[in-house]
Amino acid sequence: MGEQTRRRSGAESSRKALSLLLAFDAQHHTRGATELAAALEMPISSVYRYLSVLRETGMVEEAGQGEYRLSWVFVRLADAARAAGDTLESIARPVLAEVAEAGGETTLLIKRMGWNAVCVDRVDSSHPVRLQFDPGQPMSLHRGSAARVLLASMPADDRRGYLASVPDLPEHVRDQIETHVESVEGVGWAESFGEVDEGIWGASAAIRDRGRVIAALGVAGPLYRLQQDDRARIIQLVVDGAKRISDLLANGGAKP
Repeated sequence: MGEQTRRRSGAESSRKALSLLLAFDAQHHTRGATELAAALEMPISSVYRYLSVLRETGMVEEAGQGEYRLSWVFVRLADAARAAGDTLESIARPVLAEVAEAGGETTLLIKRMGWNAVCVDRVDSSHPVRLQFDPGQPMSLHRGSAARVLLASMPADDRRGYLASVPDLPEHVRDQIETHVESVEGVGWAESFGEVDEGIWGASAAIRDRGRVIAALGVAGPLYRLQQDDRARIIQLVVDGAKRISDLLANGGAKP
């Protein structure tokens, strides 16, 4: 096995182990190996192997009856993240709330973490509509408006590498996504129709820090109550909101 092949194999194993950790959230705080294998589309033998390593490092622990949970190590890590000072999340939160109130739909803050799009904050609308954008939940980078904005910000080689890694993605679909994200990269925003949740429309715009896209501000809501004029108004709210967050970041969190 060549050195490059070994590095690629090691990186893939690391990604799978991290994906297993990210499969835990507030709704799925305790999970069995079989459940994890199904959720991650991973062989059960691989799940047990990664769980064994994560137990040895103290990141997961047994919860009884063949189930596992994250250990208290992650409380310390969360404290470290909060102690880092003004974060993007704290700066963006008031803007998310304002956009949610003005647009009447759920507002989202989404970052790219490796080859996943991850919702890091959300302000719900007053309408009882269930979305898959739960904070901390990893999602693909090729479905949904926020994911497309983040995918568009990646270097072309990395973007092609990601698309090539998506299982069962036909070549003509990869070409369509490439064409779409090239246009998204130019305008800085995107919209989607039912790509993550059926019947849900979404719009997202790039948040930049020193010219680099670091996150996306998005809005998601059911298409049945969003006519074309409503969607156009929300797109403008999203674009303006993303720019305001970018300006706040440029001024260290203070209003420009």
